[in-house]
Amino acid sequence: MLQVSPKKSKSRALAGHSPWCVDTRSALSGGTRKFYETREQAQAYIDALVKETSDTNKSSDAWKWTFYELAKNYIAQVEKEYRAGEQSKSYHQEKVRHVDCFLDCVVDGKPLADMRVADLTKGMVAHQVMDQLKVKRTDKTVKNICGSVGMMINYAIIEGCRETNPLEGVKRKGAIQTAEGSNKAQRIATDVINNIISQLCTRWQFFARFACTTGVRQGEQRALTWGQIDLTAGKVVIDRAIKHKTTDIGSTKTYSGLRTIPLTRDVLAALKELFIAQGRPNDPDRLVFGTEFNHPVTAAKYLTRIKDACRRAGVAPITWHELRHYYASKLLQAYPDDLWRVKTYMGHSDIRITQGIYGHWLESDADNAAAVDKLSAIF
Repeated sequence: MLQVSPKKSKSRALAGHSPWCVDTRSALSGGTRKFYETREQAQAYIDALVKETSDTNKSSDAWKWTFYELAKNYIAQVEKEYRAGEQSKSYHQEKVRHVDCFLDCVVDGKPLADMRVADLTKGMVAHQVMDQLKVKRTDKTVKNICGSVGMMINYAIIEGCRETNPLEGVKRKGAIQTAEGSNKAQRIATDVINNIISQLCTRWQFFARFACTTGVRQGEQRALTWGQIDLTAGKVVIDRAIKHKTTDIGSTKTYSGLRTIPLTRDVLAALKELFIAQGRPNDPDRLVFGTEFNHPVTAAKYLTRIKDACRRAGVAPITWHELRHYYASKLLQAYPDDLWRVKTYMGHSDIRITQGIYGHWLESDADNAAAVDKLSAIF
């Protein structure tokens, strides 16, 4: 039972502000303080919270849904409307994209996708989810995401997952945009990457090392099989990937994603050891980075591992995808005059994508080298 009661603030009443306070900070994870004009309004809010946080008399299975389960059912409903001609294809694609962005968030150190729908509070949304949604996104994008998620929450209310919408009344704001744009990758220092990897267990250290030295996308790494690796020639062929938010293995993100990447000597040696440790599997479809039952490791586990490692390393959190950016930075360091090679190894569909995301690194490096030459000559 939620032990909360409305309390009147005399100082707020004298100042002409709403005096009745409901303080849930000590009663709920991510709780906050809310103020109301009357005691009746405050008590009505408490009654709604009590109803939402109590499992008593909840017979619907939907009350136990996680956000992943909610999203799966909601998107199925949107797809049904699309196939019936009630919604457009772009509407369906937008909802899928926005819900994915929401599920990628982390709350209290755990993937939001694994959280029970009824447990999400307005405080969690305001202080954790919004802080993650606004990273590298404009105000308009954040508001569009919240609009789609709000529709999903309303669907959850109808289905009996919860009683209220925790997004209502929460300020929605994107990141401050710079003149350079938001699609440019941020370079991460090698010592920072090494520090993060050192905080992982031995098995996951190799997961990360492989990502750093091949630049494969997370879905490509999760789908990687021994049939794609040439241990003799020292190369890996990327021709498949696990689709986002599913366990389905399909084609790569784009046709250009089909590529062959050379393996570094240390990674090749580690792969040979792993091959032996797995009993020299004859099945070419045996997953390299799968579970002991040959199932793909979940995307949520990748997210949790890298976030936890960043926390232990005492550095700003990064995503698994940023290990791909680190690989790109090293490629450009090795081949500054060969963007086509970089494009090919990265699996980009157009060299303009490579230039747009990573070109500023080459420009800044060239400018710095020119400045060094000029200053050296002067002094």
